[in-house]
Formats: sequence, structure tokens, C-alpha cells
Amino acid sequence: MTSQCDAILLYLQSGRELTPLEALEMFRVFRLAARIEELREAGYDIRTRMVRQGRKGWAAYRLAIPQQRELFQEARV
Repeated sequence: MTSQCDAILLYLQSGRELTPLEALEMFRVFRLAARIEELREAGYDIRTRMVRQGRKGWAAYRLAIPQQRELFQEARV
């Protein structure tokens, strides 16, 4: 996995969504969809939500809730 994927994964593990514009501004990632695909291939369950504003549309990515619940369960032990 690339360092870009590592940064994206840490951001998603915080429970936040990430859009292509945010990825470009924060991580200098021009091809967020490609990095998301790499993370999915590595076994991460990442969900896509399509956002529409007028005629424009883009994807917002987040980790699936079950994975986040596992992190909280591990912290309680």
C-alpha cells in the first residue's frame, strides 16, 4: 500500500467521509478513486455515497460502520 493510501485510511478510520476535492487539498491525491480501489483490494470495506449539487456530482467515501464498531469494541477490552 502507498503512503497516500495510508494517509487516506487513517482519515477514514477517524469516522469522516472523504471527497476527491478534500483528498486533493489535504493529501495531494489526484486519483482518489484509484487509491480507494487499492484499499478495497486490501480488504477494507469502503462505502461510496454520491453527492449531487445542481448538475454536478461527486463521490464521498467512508469506512463501513461494522469496521468502526470493531475498533470501539477492541478499545473497551
